[in-house]
Amino acid sequence: MRITQIRTRQVDVPLPEPFHPAWAPGRVETQIRLAYLRIDTDAGISGIAGHEFYGAEEQCVARVARELVGKDPLRIEEHAGTLRFLWPYFGTAVWFVEIALWDILGKVAGLPIYRMLGNASDAVPAYASTGQNRTPAQRADDARRLRDEGYRAIKLRIHNETLAEDIAQVAAVRKAVGDGMAIMADANQTDVHDAPFPGPHWSFHRALATAQALAEYRIEWLEEPLPRHDYEGLRRLRAVSPVPIAGGEVNQGFAELERLLRDGCYDILQPDVTLCEGLLRMRALASMAHASSALLVPHTWGDPLGTVANLHLAAAIPNTSYFEFPHDPPAFPSAVYQQTLKTPLVVDNGMVQVPQAPGLGVELQDWIFE
Repeated sequence: MRITQIRTRQVDVPLPEPFHPAWAPGRVETQIRLAYLRIDTDAGISGIAGHEFYGAEEQCVARVARELVGKDPLRIEEHAGTLRFLWPYFGTAVWFVEIALWDILGKVAGLPIYRMLGNASDAVPAYASTGQNRTPAQRADDARRLRDEGYRAIKLRIHNETLAEDIAQVAAVRKAVGDGMAIMADANQTDVHDAPFPGPHWSFHRALATAQALAEYRIEWLEEPLPRHDYEGLRRLRAVSPVPIAGGEVNQGFAELERLLRDGCYDILQPDVTLCEGLLRMRALASMAHASSALLVPHTWGDPLGTVANLHLAAAIPNTSYFEFPHDPPAFPSAVYQQTLKTPLVVDNGMVQVPQAPGLGVELQDWIFE
């Protein structure tokens, strides 16, 4: 079997209402911009992958094609080395190539990817990952509706100027749903200090005060409370925090993630296989985390194929707890960004089932690569 062609497509998916991402105060999004990849072979088997569009995908795929066309797609370790070599030039635009190779391998083997990587479970508890910073009353209503939809966990964005405002949102949700839902809180502080957006910009003391205040509301974790490279601050915070500390989605590369684990920065690592060196390295990281009694809960946002790939990782490993399921209606409902899939993922009684067809187990709509 040999690779014959590698193609990419950009797809813009309109949102039903303007979306105000908490991690980018002042920005308004009216669409989701996605990048899709397809690798064809002379055996008639194709592999697909996708992620959020970052702008370098077309150039990246053209460069990758020069290295991979004519080669055996099943030599994933070899090709991952090629991608690591190209990564400094194209950044996060490179890693979805590896996922498409895993899709081909699964189809050749006749197995879904997660069964080849560990086969820990066939379904994972899902949490509704909201993306906007809303008022306490709004989020309390949202949480009740999500609970009625079948979700058993929700992640809130706490990105207000004051600690009191952040805690008020969590308190309102806890009062609205009682102990019937798990609650996560995401501060989105890992790269906000370097981004061209206004604050808030947390200090160590703000992060610690937040963790202490949130303990009363029995949250599952406090996510991204400090900059991504503040290894010492994160280690200190985790050592004294009464709630688990989570993060890692924007740490680029295995070396950074391994250091976060080695330095004891997080109770819960959150890499994304479309951003952080693919399935091969993130499966290895999961084993390292398991040996250190840390959880690995993959990050995912906005792209259905990236969500599916991260779901396969979560289902393959024993040390995960919840799976991130982006869903923040009415502006960012999961049904909208999943419309590019023939069979979207669904959450049923708090669980998301892993697709059982070979490879990723899902197909893109035919029009994407016509």
